[in-house]
Amino acid sequence: MNQEMLKPIIEAVVREVMKKMEGAAGTAEIKKEESQKEKILLVFTGGTGNLDMVLEQLKLLSEKFDFIALFSKSAEKAVGKQRIREAIEFEDAIEENLYDALSAVDKIIFPTLTQNTAAKAAVGIRDSVASEALACGLLLKKKVIAITDSIPLKSMPAAYARMVGEVLKRVEQLGVDMCKAEELANKVLYIKKDTGIKTVPAGTECKIETAPEPLKPKPPENAQEKQNVLTLESKAPVTAEVVNNAILKGFNKIILPPRTILTPLAKDAAKDNKVDVEWAVE
Repeated sequence: MNQEMLKPIIEAVVREVMKKMEGAAGTAEIKKEESQKEKILLVFTGGTGNLDMVLEQLKLLSEKFDFIALFSKSAEKAVGKQRIREAIEFEDAIEENLYDALSAVDKIIFPTLTQNTAAKAAVGIRDSVASEALACGLLLKKKVIAITDSIPLKSMPAAYARMVGEVLKRVEQLGVDMCKAEELANKVLYIKKDTGIKTVPAGTECKIETAPEPLKPKPPENAQEKQNVLTLESKAPVTAEVVNNAILKGFNKIILPPRTILTPLAKDAAKDNKVDVEWAVE
């Protein structure tokens, strides 16, 4: 077979090889893009409060993030890895490689924070995988978010609820961002700029409500009238919804029972609308 006859065969082989190389390169690029998704460490403790909503919010976040999941022994019994795996994909982490997991993430979420873990964190006890993860997250200046639905303050006796509320407030003061289950996706996806404007990463398909513009309180009928004061009696955590409802009713000052928790979103709503928030003296 002479060179002229071999030429078209060689060209066909070269084209086929090039096609396969381009396909392999494209696949590698897709895998590279997929691997570039930011990772979040999920630390499950023994709580089960509002778990269906927790998983729904994590499903929303899975479109933008990959998960590494760490389970305490009580979480494995109360929740179980299988139930979580049926809702979201995640990479397993164990106590022995906790620090490797921490180094791979910038955000840590406690989807089922328990009173026990919160109490340990409040006083710096680090004798469990969950309390160690929380403490290390704060020390390493990671973004730590905890869902409080597994700590039902409203169903506790008043004195006991105040005590637990103080624990949660202390944990929040240490730098943990507290929220309810339905607020999780908002909490993670919103990026607070220096301007105070909250934006959502481009291309998100999650149904996240946009940050509201400051609400204008109704002016008092008498211009000389003192501040319109709303005094709350319930010691339940005060959310942004409570603050916004007060604003719409014309109140520009809110007095809370001693040690009542004011959520971060509620603080933002009060600040944006120039509403004074004070705690009553015991």
